[in-house]
Amino acid sequence: MHSLLFVTCNKEHAETRQEARGYVYNTLIHDASFVGDGGRFSSPVADWFVIGGRWSGELSRETWAKAVTKEIALREEKEGIQVWGAFYADKKTTERQERLKAEIEALYQKAIPKHYCNKGLVYTRNTYGEFGYEDDAVIVTEELYNIFLKPYEGLDEKFIYPLEPEYFDLDGDGVHPRFIQTKWLVVADYHS
Repeated sequence: MHSLLFVTCNKEHAETRQEARGYVYNTLIHDASFVGDGGRFSSPVADWFVIGGRWSGELSRETWAKAVTKEIALREEKEGIQVWGAFYADKKTTERQERLKAEIEALYQKAIPKHYCNKGLVYTRNTYGEFGYEDDAVIVTEELYNIFLKPYEGLDEKFIYPLEPEYFDLDGDGVHPRFIQTKWLVVADYHS
């Protein structure tokens, strides 16, 4: 089963989004507190993981891409075709899917903020690349904090990480508003 995991780490560990994704990936792979048999991230519940994965773009979908994601969902529903992660056996449906995918990608590209332009962001993503996409690691903003991290405020790690992890901080800090502008927030997909 694939699960979503949010990971935070201090901003000092990385200067760029790529470095942040790499830092989280390497820490989960090599840090003794996260390593299981075979040298892979496998806390007691995971046998492998990737940055982003099936949740690649989640930080964007809940912020700047909210409107375009809603429009995409409406178009998919109207056509009765899913574009990302769906494969159809019959040729006609596959052709309709390809046409819709081109329309959706054009729509998505128009919605991308300037700071993400020419960074390789697409709506339909490769979910198996180890390091995800540019928007799978971001500096925590007030908006991101309120959406993704605030629910974990004041919780002891044992409650955050009971059987299936949902969130953890690589520096061992409890979730606090001081994370804003001082921490990276990275999305991971882990398999258990």
